[in-house]
This record gives sequence, C-alpha cells and structure tokens, in this order.
Amino acid sequence: MKRTGRSVLAAGAACALAILAGNAAAGEGDAVDRILNEARAACEGFESGTFAANGAVREIALDDDDLPDRIVDESRFACSSAQTMYCGTGGCMLHAVIGDRVWSFQAEGWRMIEWGDRPILLVARDGAWCGGAGSQLCFEAVVWSFGEMLTVMPRAGQ
Repeated sequence: MKRTGRSVLAAGAACALAILAGNAAAGEGDAVDRILNEARAACEGFESGTFAANGAVREIALDDDDLPDRIVDESRFACSSAQTMYCGTGGCMLHAVIGDRVWSFQAEGWRMIEWGDRPILLVARDGAWCGGAGSQLCFEAVVWSFGEMLTVMPRAGQ
C-alpha cells in the first residue's frame, strides 16, 4: 500500500476527528451518527472524496442490560480520495458505543468473547501498547461493570 504525505496527514486528521467525535458531549446527536459524520466530512474535505461506511456499525451486547450497544469499526470505512484515511500502521479506530458514551481504541482487530454470561471485548493492539514492538500483537480485554469500562490497561494520560 503506497502512502503519500497527503494521505498520511489525512489519516492523522481522521483519527483525531474520530477521537473528538467519541469524546463529544452527550446531547449533540447520536454518538454513532457523530462518528460517521466526522469520518464523512474528513473524506469529503480531502479532494472531494466519497465516503462509504461498508457495514462498519454492528449492534452487539457489550454490557449486561438488554439494550443494544454498537461497535463502529473504522477499518471498514473507505474514502475514494485517500486509501489510508482511517487506518495507520498501528491499526484503525474502534469505537464501543453504549447509550451516549463512547470508548475508542486504536485496534488491529477485535472480537467479542464470553466468560460465562459476561461479554468481553477483545481488542488486538499494536505491541507498543503492551510494552513490545509495534510489529508484535497483543490483546486488551475490556468488560463493562456498573456503567464503566474496565480493563487492566492504564487510562490515557496516566
């Protein structure tokens, strides 16, 4: 996959926009719509690209209530004017949406597993997240308990 300076800059901008969309305050519309709209705007703003979500949004049970939760997997996004708009060498943004709250991860892949009846989001991470090299792969397990995301990974900024 050939990268140009412009596509690398665009990819960085798309990741920043996705993080901002995920951290946007509640009440600004549906969280999934915000993520999709930011990705669409980034694509359309880069040489008038055409955006496609390509099935990036999946309903899934992330917490222990009966309400549907959603995953937005930016690895499924496409932009006609920038092949690397949404993913970089460390992976793509993955957003777990529960109600109006969003948790975002830089991911190389993901899978839902269960431990008994508890759903667990397993996120494949660039090895640098786990003390290794970027070319290595490690996994972060995430569970929801009493309205919070829990994992053994340190919180951002700590």
